[in-house]
Amino acid sequence: MVTVVNHSVAPMAAPRAEQPVAFGRSLTFWTRATLLWLMAITVSGAVVRLTGSGLGCLDWPTCTANTELDAPGFHATIEFGNRVISGLAILPVIGAWVAARKDSRRELTPWFVAMVVGFFGQVILGMLVVRAHLEPEFVLGHFLLSIVLIAIGVVLDYRARISVSPESISEAELARVIGQLKLVRYLFLAATAVVVVGTLVTGSGPHTGSETTGEPVPRLGFDIREITRIHSLLGWLLVAIIVVGLVRSRGAPDRWALHEQQWMTRIGGLALLQGGVGYLQYAIGVPVGLVAIHIALAVLLWTSICWYTLTAIYPLRQTRSESVPL
Repeated sequence: MVTVVNHSVAPMAAPRAEQPVAFGRSLTFWTRATLLWLMAITVSGAVVRLTGSGLGCLDWPTCTANTELDAPGFHATIEFGNRVISGLAILPVIGAWVAARKDSRRELTPWFVAMVVGFFGQVILGMLVVRAHLEPEFVLGHFLLSIVLIAIGVVLDYRARISVSPESISEAELARVIGQLKLVRYLFLAATAVVVVGTLVTGSGPHTGSETTGEPVPRLGFDIREITRIHSLLGWLLVAIIVVGLVRSRGAPDRWALHEQQWMTRIGGLALLQGGVGYLQYAIGVPVGLVAIHIALAVLLWTSICWYTLTAIYPLRQTRSESVPL
């Protein structure tokens, strides 16, 4: 049941007073490093495609069958460099796992397992991308799994920073928070749809990912204008949900409303900026530089929405209330 108190509860659970240390760094250092690394890898993987370096390495896991005889070119360097950076992402995960074990944070174990499973999935998809010569289904799966890993990284980083003790919440706040939670669900679903359809736009667009072969790289069968229009409409749906969140939180006195307003403002600013770049790149012929910026902003927006979703859901889970629809 909900513990009713007379004071307001903060929109996030209380931070831990002490941090476990591994390799000279705290748990939150390692979880934040993991999250930032995953974000960087996702963007660098897009750079591989945008520079046409997707088949710069024709072999796997090495770059070519005769690596010691072949001088690496630009595309090979970009492609193999991304592989190395992706492989090193396991290091901060190991640091976070060691620190979590020292503090007996067993509730984080399933998320570490999910992260490792995701890494193995990325390795397998990376191999299939190369051996299938950039079949768009494998390329898009590779990117979408990166997006899922970012979400897992957000969960690890967020939960490493909060207490596991239950929170108290007043009856007046509970009604507002339940309403906020419903909106957050719509926000997360809309963001997921924008990302998924965005990959379909990518798979139908002109940046095939390879400039190293004379053979055309397969594309998805969607009409680029139609699928882009759907992507744009979903983006506007996302903005509309953000506007609703801003309107409903405006003028409300409690700290949950202020939290909602602050996050909706940040996410709304990112969504408008990313959308503006998207319209600009479409208008001037999707230049590589703008596409890279668009993808980087998409990764940042997705990460922000995942984090905000947790700040709305997890403190309510801690109340252990049967009236909270989780």
